[in-house]
Amino acid sequence: MDRKKVEQHRLALFGRMVMGVAHEVDNYLSVILGFSELIQISGAAEKKTLDSIGKIFNAGEKINVIVRHFSYYVRPHEPAREIVSPAEVVGECLVFARYDLGRSSVVLKLPESIPSGMLTVDRRDFALVLLALLFNGAEAMAAAGGTLRLDVSRQDGAWEFVVADEGPGIPPEIASKVFDEGFTTKAGPLHAGMGLPLARHLAGEMGGSLSLSNLPAGGCRAAFRIPGN
Repeated sequence: MDRKKVEQHRLALFGRMVMGVAHEVDNYLSVILGFSELIQISGAAEKKTLDSIGKIFNAGEKINVIVRHFSYYVRPHEPAREIVSPAEVVGECLVFARYDLGRSSVVLKLPESIPSGMLTVDRRDFALVLLALLFNGAEAMAAAGGTLRLDVSRQDGAWEFVVADEGPGIPPEIASKVFDEGFTTKAGPLHAGMGLPLARHLAGEMGGSLSLSNLPAGGCRAAFRIPGN
């Protein structure tokens, strides 16, 4: 897979999240506008004024974080490895992706804690793999909803990131095709059949692997394994 396809998919995936970013920003702008109006009304009520100013600063910082992280991760670039914290990348991605992942009655379940340790990877490509797997799982549950679970573990120097959904699983007749470029069972312009092929390609470039399997109780398990520091 050439780099042009990776960057095209990055732009398409992040384009889907623009409405979610706008929704989150609008929420915090409402706080800013509401408390700004309260300050105007309260006049000399010093404590109320100080409390309102604190809430305004907090909401402004939230907007700054959302826009800064979104702008960083969407940017096309040439891969460059750096030492990153998986916990930080997961947190940064969810700042702008949580809204879209939680549509269609999908509940996102995150690990209570992520093991300490570092990875040497391209930060933005690593995030793109995680986002591709999370969105693939969320889409699998779009019809009926359910819990989308992310689990992170570390053992013998290797990391494993598992995304488990409660969708219908992978039918046997298409199991051999799910990593083929352009293969998709979903209709619409947003589904180009590139999420899983791209995720596996980038996982391999990082020295890792990506596998899919059906869960006994239903749903699909995507396991992204990668060597760690």
